[in-house]
Amino acid sequence: MMTLNRIELSDADADLLAQASRLMSEALDRSCAHRIALVEEAEGSRGFRLEVPPAILRLLSRILAVMARQQTFILYPESSELTTKQAAEVLGISRRYLINLLESGAIPFRKTGRHWSVLLKDVLVYKEIMQANSRAALQDLVIASEELGGYDL
Repeated sequence: MMTLNRIELSDADADLLAQASRLMSEALDRSCAHRIALVEEAEGSRGFRLEVPPAILRLLSRILAVMARQQTFILYPESSELTTKQAAEVLGISRRYLINLLESGAIPFRKTGRHWSVLLKDVLVYKEIMQANSRAALQDLVIASEELGGYDL
């Protein structure tokens, strides 16, 4: 069961998160390490050392940046089931259009009575396909425009 945990930040906390995100990104840009250590150095205590892969720190840096801008975001496990409304929001399409996609077999789904469920991972796969198709169509337009002399001055 997932619960909603909303974190309200003060302006000072938001500034601190922005600085942490920036410093993490800068450190990661200069590093070629396979693991990065986070070390606590507290006076009078042993402290601790935690090693994490750089990819995890990049993700944390991005999350901190979003939090610093005080934007709302939601983290879902990839195996989460979404309602059609949630899935449509992830894809940036109408719920009706999503239902048409589901009925056409473009995205796997499960239906219990009148309720439709879609796995987040299936929605994300479809979103990647949509984006790849959009990039390919844009590239085709650029090529066609170049062939017609659309960039000639």
